[in-house]
Amino acid sequence: MADQSLLGTLTGEHFQPVRLHYRVLNHPGLKRAFEKLRCLEYDAPRKRWVWLYAHEAKNLRFQRSYAQFPKELHPIVIGAFFLRTKETLLLDLRSCERALLAIPFFDTHLPRKLVALEHAEIVNRLFPVTKENQLLTPDALFDRQIGASTGIDPAALVHRLAEKAADIADPKEKLKMIFENLTSRAGEPLPQIERLPVHYAEDGIDGFELALQLRQIVAKEHWLGNPGYTLGDAIKSLYETS
Repeated sequence: MADQSLLGTLTGEHFQPVRLHYRVLNHPGLKRAFEKLRCLEYDAPRKRWVWLYAHEAKNLRFQRSYAQFPKELHPIVIGAFFLRTKETLLLDLRSCERALLAIPFFDTHLPRKLVALEHAEIVNRLFPVTKENQLLTPDALFDRQIGASTGIDPAALVHRLAEKAADIADPKEKLKMIFENLTSRAGEPLPQIERLPVHYAEDGIDGFELALQLRQIVAKEHWLGNPGYTLGDAIKSLYETS
């Protein structure tokens, strides 16, 4: 499919949706926080809160930033919240880059006493520009799935490997063991939709950013005609260039 154009977003990223799952801890407080944010607007027909590239969010840096859009295109929708139950809040985003900006943004604007980010889902593929695909929405992709396969938890895996490597004195041998263990676990094909843990409150954004970066590499290689390319290959490519 490399000869076709890739479906993208207005802000310049590839369309590769991510859904963030939050647990609601204080429903009335969350509603009040939503109403205070000028960058959120309630879309009654679709029963969602849309996140606009405006007001508090206008300084977020995408490939195409706020100032590059003519006035008639504003406001641009960059995400959508769905309150599925009083305890379940979903944030759907059209790209990995938007997810990585959304997490710290809403951690700042939605106090942790109101919501807790628990995990994410990612669509592990890219899409060609077709008339049908231009109507694709993240919620349509995520909601029609039967269930998402659970991916590797990087934090838990690193902890297990650190314990396993504790008795290896040679740093090179230790690194070799960790790398071989990682790649052996990552040789299976990725599911179309994968669930990943997010440990932002404990560890920051770096681990989740790496997890998304690796899956972006795999999706791009598949797009370029390499269907056998695995997460292990992506890990190896990053390891060899680091």
